[in-house]
Amino acid sequence: MIGNIIADRYKIINKIGSGGTADVYLAWDGKLNRYVAIKILSKTYASEKNFVARFKKEAQILARLNDPNIVAIYDWGQYDNSYFICMEYAEGQSLEEIIDKQGIISPEVTARYAIQICSALEVAHKNNLIHRDIKPQNIIVTPDGTVKITDFGIAKSLIEDNTKTINILGTAYYISPEQAQGKILSYSTDIYSLGVVLYEMLTADLPFRGENSIEISLKHINEKPIRPSALVSNIPPEIEKILMHCIEKNPQKRYENVSVLKADLQNFLNKKPLLIEKQQEREKSLYGKSIINKITFLKREPKHLDGYSSFPKEDSEEEPPEKNKKKFRLSFTINLSIAYFLAAVFLTLFIIFTINYSDLKASQNILAVPQVEKMFFENAKAALALSDLELEKKSESFSEDVPQNYIISQEPKAGTQIAKGSMVEAVVSKGKEISPIVAVPNLIGLNISDATKIINEASLKISDTLNEPSDFFEPGIVTFQDPPPGKEIKINEAVKLKISSGKNIVMVPNIIGYDYLYVISQLEAMGLNVNIKRVPSTDSLPGKVLRISPEAGTKVKEGDLISIYIATTEQMILLPDVTQLSVDKAVSILQSLNILYDISNIEAQYDIQKNLVMSQYPDPDTYISIGEKVLLLIGK
Repeated sequence: MIGNIIADRYKIINKIGSGGTADVYLAWDGKLNRYVAIKILSKTYASEKNFVARFKKEAQILARLNDPNIVAIYDWGQYDNSYFICMEYAEGQSLEEIIDKQGIISPEVTARYAIQICSALEVAHKNNLIHRDIKPQNIIVTPDGTVKITDFGIAKSLIEDNTKTINILGTAYYISPEQAQGKILSYSTDIYSLGVVLYEMLTADLPFRGENSIEISLKHINEKPIRPSALVSNIPPEIEKILMHCIEKNPQKRYENVSVLKADLQNFLNKKPLLIEKQQEREKSLYGKSIINKITFLKREPKHLDGYSSFPKEDSEEEPPEKNKKKFRLSFTINLSIAYFLAAVFLTLFIIFTINYSDLKASQNILAVPQVEKMFFENAKAALALSDLELEKKSESFSEDVPQNYIISQEPKAGTQIAKGSMVEAVVSKGKEISPIVAVPNLIGLNISDATKIINEASLKISDTLNEPSDFFEPGIVTFQDPPPGKEIKINEAVKLKISSGKNIVMVPNIIGYDYLYVISQLEAMGLNVNIKRVPSTDSLPGKVLRISPEAGTKVKEGDLISIYIATTEQMILLPDVTQLSVDKAVSILQSLNILYDISNIEAQYDIQKNLVMSQYPDPDTYISIGEKVLLLIGK
């Protein structure tokens, strides 16, 4: 590949990476005089529809995302019977390489890296995309510390596909419990994976390990991880709280979104209280133990007062009647005074109780306004509702420090005593004010409607558009823009676009019975690609076309593949279908037919796929020459 030129402009310099299905090369863009990365789908998979669809999907997704923390896509197309994606060349190391070489990453650097990952995920989530494969291998760190997210090959759209995940995609070490269970996913699954990456950066280890992907997935679902501080003693408790909040088993208990997570990471760096700590304090005050003062009245039975014998009598003498009457009156007067005294005391206590009870009732309807400044507006609204207070957006204002949709100020201020049911007004941030200079968004791969919307949101405009045929882009898709993505221009300036009119439609001609060299020249002149397959025949001259696929008269697009079957007198063997068989069984069948074979291993997603033939090349029911080899792709 070194020295090859792709699409008449990209010269391959060297190979910089290799994955399961594609290779990545450093190339020089001769038109724009810059380095680019070229990702080329392996020819082994270029004929596999599912791999091609996934490759194309990755290019389409990247074309929709415009952010400094996401690798930008510049171009895509066909090359040498395969497909390529041209993207931004992010010079640096993967986070996996950094951890392998360096080990533990400091908490401050970990937070700075994570904030940039959150920025990339914010853009993806705003475009209704879940990445589903956040891991150190897909995170590039440039020499200046900029983080770039790559590999959106298995990203999922919540708009286009809200069904359960049929296959457990992603890497087992980083997948969320709901992803491991094949449940419906939300943006929270990316937060969980980022939490695992945080864990790995802080400890140079993973929360769960196992002998296979199933064992690891079950641990994600059922087991609690060891706290990072138990492995590395100097990890600050604040960033550990952030991490543990990200990897909660229940998605509802994690951060509400990556914007809130990003704000807490910034709070950690700025040594400010975490949003989750404030939330926990509020929950404790609202749901903690209530102290109830019970006022108990002790009712005592009044002692018996003998009104007729207040003074002890002497058995030896009998008082005169007049004297007895005087003593009775004195005794009655004393007892009546005591009764009045007790009634007065009771009345006083009753009045005191009534006043205190009224004050208690009144105090229960008065509370201090909680602090909601610097909080996400919707979170603050929910928090105040728990205190029987309402939150209203008074106005919006630009802010250099407070993120968009977070509260800049509140009225009444925190700590003010107000009645339950009262209204708290908030000034909400609109984010940073738009600069007169803006970066041109990446519009390549978008339909014209979405491109127009994005251009308008960026305070730019489209000057004119040009329709042109495209071999790779569907009709209505932007194929070219000027100025290019990322170039800074003044607001209200114009951007020129080229729009795909799709491939030209042609009709497959009737070429059965013609010599194959003539047929190939005719089909290629029509812009079609030709695949030749030989079929043993004693009835036709060698080289004559016996049949074609698709059939004559079928409407196809320029660049489509046409298979022609030509007669040959050569002795050939019809390939059997050995896919989904064990490697031993497949080899036994091929050996019984004297068919030679080569074996290549590919990564299996499930243990059940190990040692099975995942695919074969050439395809089943294809004739091959004696001595020609069959390639078997075995799951490992």
